[in-house]
Amino acid sequence: MGIVIKHSSWNLVITGIGFVLGAVNVLVLATAYLSDDYYGLWNYILSTSFLLFPLMSFGLHNTIVKYYSTFETDRQRNNFLTQMLFWPLVGAIPIFGLVYWFYEDLKMLITTTNPMVGDYLWPILLIAVFQAYFEIFYAWTKVYLKTIEGNFLKEVFYRAAATVALLLVVFDIISQVQFIQSLILIYFLRMLLMGILAWRTYAPKFVFYKLEAGRELLWYSTLMVVAGSVGTALIDLDKNMLNQYMDIANISYYGVAGFIATVIAIPARGMAQIMHPLTAGYFNAGHLDKVENLYKRSSLNLTIVSGLLLVLIVCNVNEFYQLLPAEFAVAIPVVFLICLVKFTENLLGSNNAILYNTNLYQFTLWLGLGLALVAWGLNMWLIPAYGLLGAAVATCISYVVYAFAKAYYVQLKLKIHPWTSQTGISLLVMGVLTVVFYPWDFHWNVLVNIGLKSSLITAAFSLIVYRLKLSKEINEAVHSFLRKRKRLP
Repeated sequence: MGIVIKHSSWNLVITGIGFVLGAVNVLVLATAYLSDDYYGLWNYILSTSFLLFPLMSFGLHNTIVKYYSTFETDRQRNNFLTQMLFWPLVGAIPIFGLVYWFYEDLKMLITTTNPMVGDYLWPILLIAVFQAYFEIFYAWTKVYLKTIEGNFLKEVFYRAAATVALLLVVFDIISQVQFIQSLILIYFLRMLLMGILAWRTYAPKFVFYKLEAGRELLWYSTLMVVAGSVGTALIDLDKNMLNQYMDIANISYYGVAGFIATVIAIPARGMAQIMHPLTAGYFNAGHLDKVENLYKRSSLNLTIVSGLLLVLIVCNVNEFYQLLPAEFAVAIPVVFLICLVKFTENLLGSNNAILYNTNLYQFTLWLGLGLALVAWGLNMWLIPAYGLLGAAVATCISYVVYAFAKAYYVQLKLKIHPWTSQTGISLLVMGVLTVVFYPWDFHWNVLVNIGLKSSLITAAFSLIVYRLKLSKEINEAVHSFLRKRKRLP
């Protein structure tokens, strides 16, 4: 776990910095200086782009991670990477053609409730393409176990650039419309910088000939399109469908709730960058014991870290919403449901890395596709009836069922699962602390209340985890930190 801890620690710090910038953007600048409509439009454009991104990438970022280590010579690797640069056009060109020919029909389809979104079809497509090539270049560096720089561009660069753009809005240098348009430039620059990093990591010579096992690669990539579509649909479909039934301002309220809950996903996102290439390497070398060990240790450590974040959010959410405009409080129940979704990502550890790097992914893809259709149906039913809460319920049911079904399938086929007795104890500690601290309210200043309650929760949780020795890695990190402190004058 040494390289996992090293990369995960750096990536966790980077992702945390990105979250802080995102918090400034979402909770301070956007809520104060963007109208609810344009804030909702921002969320709608990005969520729709992410829904299209798997089609644009043709699943190749996963294909690179899975198959790159199977090519033994430079010539084979050069040919493989050369083709990976061109295969996305197979998905992108037809989509651009369809939008060009059916532009007015598509515009009419998405503007039934909110006419303003109709002018942003082309920005949505461009951002999806830039996102696709960013992930391909990022996968290019991952296979060399270099994840930190790419994660910085992924988590920090976009948000820092958005901060600059929002400040330009604050000082009336650009308009809200120009801010939305600036997203195209931001995603393009991020893609370009990632491409430069990938080329510096390994600069292939352009070679083009028939790939060995090309049909297998093509089939895997096609299935990864389905996988990516399922994953993004289960996360971003709700915001997209809210546009069809509710005023676009509601997407901004939903987006803030989702952002608050997203902090729980930070540990999983930080560790995932290194777990995928490591798991692929273990499988290609036939080391199933190492895969299982990584599965259990990643799940336990992610459960503990994200569990603390979950307790902090749940116990402070009511006070936190007092800092936002009153109309945003309508989405407080959404926070709890999306928190459950994000915590599930951590609870499963390296489950996705296992599935994407074995033949098991084929069954779960079709299962996920079925549940994505269920999510679509639930959104159609629940949003008109229950609004924002209905969208959150649809997402929570679909994603949680899908996640645990994937864990069960890995157990069924490989006879391994991610949980240990320490996992159960960690969940019990979370439950007890939530029951104890949720009702507490010191009736002081809101910020003081949040700070004091968070400090008590963090101290209690950390002490219990350390004393019970729930995680070997966490205790070793604490001991290492204390040893370094003792060496200081």
